Amino acid sequence: MKIENRRFAEKALTYLLVGSQMDGIKFESEVSAISLTFTHYDRREDDAFVLTIETAWTVYDKEPYSYPSSEEEVPSNTEEQHFKHIWDIKRQKIVNVQLSDVSPHLIISFESGNILFVNGHDPNYECWQLGDHFAGGNNEWLLVAVPGDDIAVGSPQHFQ
Repeated sequence: MKIENRRFAEKALTYLLVGSQMDGIKFESEVSAISLTFTHYDRREDDAFVLTIETAWTVYDKEPYSYPSSEEEVPSNTEEQHFKHIWDIKRQKIVNVQLSDVSPHLIISFESGNILFVNGHDPNYECWQLGDHFAGGNNEWLLVAVPGDDIAVGSPQHFQ
């Protein structure tokens, strides 16, 4: 992943997610896919975003010594365990968002210390995407972990 892409994506992710709360969940038709809604209750514009995950993910109760580098290394969970993970982070405010150095693994830190980790490495498929169009927004924002360990960002022209 190019460092300038990573920096711009992290800046956008910070703007979009820090201070928001995870307050919605939708189980997609594919067994492994899930969509999480994040809402800012303290601002009028850009208030809701949906993260669609189509890869392995988990929630850590504290920062691990190291994060997985591929989907195969993400701890395996049952659907019930995944639901419990989501239940544990519901309505908690996000305090930090970052991407890993090599692949666009998404790392979201919550006020409780819990961390949502989403794999961002796949040679053939998009792993995750975050945007406002899924949440009824004005279609200005879309971030996608694309194949080949890169990140694509669509943002309003005024966002630098």
